[in-house]
Amino acid sequence: MITFEEAKKTFDKYDSSFSKMLQEGTIRENKLVLKWVADEANRKQREIAGLEN
Repeated sequence: MITFEEAKKTFDKYDSSFSKMLQEGTIRENKLVLKWVADEANRKQREIAGLEN
């Protein structure tokens, strides 16, 4: 599981610019951040829907 700290560290490396990260970052870095965003969105949706304790 990707932690917030890992994603934040990678994202901060590109001055917190999503566009800059996508253009200048490696595929691995882009996947890491996007995976964290997707996992977090899914977690919040499950929480809202009451599917998670």
